[in-house]
Amino acid sequence: MTFNKDHPHLSAFGDFVSKIGDKINGLLGNETTKVEEEEVVEVNDRENIVVDPLLEDQDQCDDCKVEAGRQDYSLINPSSQFKCGPILRYQDIHTERRRWIGSILIVTDKEEQPPRLVLRDPTKARVGFSHPRQLDDWEGNRFYRYDIQLQLMAHREKKIEYWFEKENGEKVAEPQKWNFYVPALEEGHNWAFYSCNGFTSDVADPEGDFHGANPLWNDLLAAHDQKPFHTMIGGGDQIYNDDVLETPEMVEWLKMDGDERITLEFNNEKRYAVEKYYFEHYVQHFTTGSYSKALSLIPSVNTWDDHDIIDGYGSYPPKYQTCEVMQGIGASASRFYLLFQQHANANTTHHAGLQTSASGKGWNCITHLGKRTLVVLPDTRSERSKEMILSNETYEMLETEIRSKLLPTTKHLVIVLGTPLVYPALKFFEDALEKLGDKLSRGSVIGKVFGKCKAFENVLGQFGPELLDDLVDSWACTVHTEEKRKMVEMLQAIAVERSVRVTFVGGDVHVGGAGRLFGKESQDRLTDPYDMVQIVSSAIVNAPPPGAVITALHTCSKTYSLNDSTSEQMTEIFHEDVDGSPLEKKKLLNRRNWCEVRELVGDHHHQKQHQEDQLQFTLRVENLDHVGVTKYPIVVDYLHTRED
Repeated sequence: MTFNKDHPHLSAFGDFVSKIGDKINGLLGNETTKVEEEEVVEVNDRENIVVDPLLEDQDQCDDCKVEAGRQDYSLINPSSQFKCGPILRYQDIHTERRRWIGSILIVTDKEEQPPRLVLRDPTKARVGFSHPRQLDDWEGNRFYRYDIQLQLMAHREKKIEYWFEKENGEKVAEPQKWNFYVPALEEGHNWAFYSCNGFTSDVADPEGDFHGANPLWNDLLAAHDQKPFHTMIGGGDQIYNDDVLETPEMVEWLKMDGDERITLEFNNEKRYAVEKYYFEHYVQHFTTGSYSKALSLIPSVNTWDDHDIIDGYGSYPPKYQTCEVMQGIGASASRFYLLFQQHANANTTHHAGLQTSASGKGWNCITHLGKRTLVVLPDTRSERSKEMILSNETYEMLETEIRSKLLPTTKHLVIVLGTPLVYPALKFFEDALEKLGDKLSRGSVIGKVFGKCKAFENVLGQFGPELLDDLVDSWACTVHTEEKRKMVEMLQAIAVERSVRVTFVGGDVHVGGAGRLFGKESQDRLTDPYDMVQIVSSAIVNAPPPGAVITALHTCSKTYSLNDSTSEQMTEIFHEDVDGSPLEKKKLLNRRNWCEVRELVGDHHHQKQHQEDQLQFTLRVENLDHVGVTKYPIVVDYLHTRED
């Protein structure tokens, strides 16, 4: 079917009822009412042009702010008729057309085509529909994507309700329902950031020691209930897949001698075992606990890091990284990462809004969070090697795409990286790493600094101590100093030319904190385009490192020179611990956390011009009893000019 170029989403919304009046009223009033057979209209049939009610119908209410309603999270669960889902994904906003773009993913093992998705916009008189489009099939488990486009208002935030037209092949009176919020274009776009969403196997008693994985997800949902999030950004390690190496086929592989291990074929038996692990682990992880509720209520934007594959993937020595089995593991992880986290397959990444450079590797995401914030999530894992994080081709692509996507109204450029760009220099630990050799274990302070877990030790024990310095893949490590400088200088040029404030957000290190880059000659942070804040937030689930790690990192935390005009340093933001006790070490806090981000839009009625276009990042740090959080706010102002 050929679709109208002005309405590409209609491939998903499909065939609407041409005489919809009483039929839709009947559907809305009583789900069990039998509806007459619908008239199917081709979108390219110029004599019977289909109208999408969610985009074309007139609004039935005033364009004004409304208070969000509370909801009962006990009623929000994964769909009872599917194996996994629904999972929401946010793709972008086209501000000029006032168009919100996203998708929903479901996984089913049923042979029949899944039902249409029904969407209710409270400002429209009629509901809209989206048809499923199959992305992939693994062992009879079919992945379907539902495309969604919605119309935004200037001042009214919308709560979009959605459900499936049928449940197990039948229409029911009270279908299982979910919802999500879309922002108002002229109001704040609110989002949450998280990373490290799982326990590594060296955490002996997750339930006893940390009350499991739910405490901070419950806090995130409570914050969402008070003031809804429009987007949820996963900064990497949304799932811990390290135990793929515990499958019998991989255990056998690791026990082989070096030459045999490097030359071994990744045959169908091994491929099936690895794919089975990834598929089953994703299904289990995405349908369990409070995280599964968040996935169906807050549209996600994701990048990935090593644990989404295996610990340290991309930083192994070439002979190991490029061997057939390791590449097979990476390919299998990529397949399910694209499906579950990006609602795409290898042939539909462009449709999903992902960018790949001329290198042919990686899936980078650049998206607008409203009119004033552009968020960039480079894929810092797909091209990674010991010496390189991103290729020259990817830097060129990122610079071009960032410049083209910055709007005249953009005030903030947020760069999401798997690991923090600004962090205590790790030269001291690199030296210690080399001296320790094969004495390094995941329980050591050095191992904890670099976030190494059991998977790292498994590989280390088989591949030998020469891996030690190769698995150091942080931006703060010596081997990446030049590339870090390249990244910053590219962004400095954009900040100067386009008058945008650059902010970095990263996780991975299992601590909370903040740092900054700044001009050496700067007299005013507000007007310094080189002033760039680094937000560090992790882990929302995994265990924090011991106090000895914090002591060691503070020892290395100084003011460093990045280039002739720029310095970097960590910032003291933790003056008190979550229990109110004073802290001696104020730059990094080793407690579980996630980051709430609110866009502060100026209130002209109250003369608060100074708050206009600020981003408020609030680290929500878990309390000692694992109930509730303590908040540590960090406000990032827009880049002021002389005219301001």
